[in-house]
Amino acid sequence: MKTDFLRSKWFILAIIIVLLITTVVLIDLRISIQEREDAVLTYFRRQEGMPETFVKLENLTSPSDVILCWWDYGRAVQAWSHREVIEAYPSRDIWHTVGASRDLWHNLAAQVFGTWGSSEKIHDLSKIFMLPETQALPIMEKYGVTYAIVFTPDEFQKYNWIAEIGGYNPAEYLILEDSAYQATALGAQTTLLRLMFDDTLAPQYFTKIFDNSKGKIFRVDYP
Repeated sequence: MKTDFLRSKWFILAIIIVLLITTVVLIDLRISIQEREDAVLTYFRRQEGMPETFVKLENLTSPSDVILCWWDYGRAVQAWSHREVIEAYPSRDIWHTVGASRDLWHNLAAQVFGTWGSSEKIHDLSKIFMLPETQALPIMEKYGVTYAIVFTPDEFQKYNWIAEIGGYNPAEYLILEDSAYQATALGAQTTLLRLMFDDTLAPQYFTKIFDNSKGKIFRVDYP
């Protein structure tokens, strides 16, 4: 009888210890995901010209406007410019494109506590940027997009992912030659590269309203 009691006591103690460890791990994972998300905004805040662009975006648009941007700028647009975007979080199927996915602990934190975006919306973002303007506009109109924001050289640095997510071969659209990015003949037809190289490629349905060499803001002019 006494042995059964001791066994029961140790069993309960073991359960309590397991629960405590699990609680600590979950709390640490929750803190980890919050720190990672805050680190992204902190990184943006430290980039020269980027905070100014988000402030200008709020000043030059109205609260009802929807902003076209790649998803990883979405939270900054929502938090600092107080405007809506198509998507502000990665979907599970494109998580491998995020740097934090290569860290085991951050990856686990994201799987448990992460906020996941819409795969359809992110693939639509890729299509918008990779298609010619005339083909991108109907997708943008579906989401009510009225303005667009892009950053240099950030969009170039993530171009491979933007293209590949949509099923495109990035090498056919953008090349790096003598430390300078150049659009190929095919790339020169795409919406994103026309915005990035607007001085030479002149987008047809976008009017630039702000440019500080880091960020550019465009008004969408639907036909």
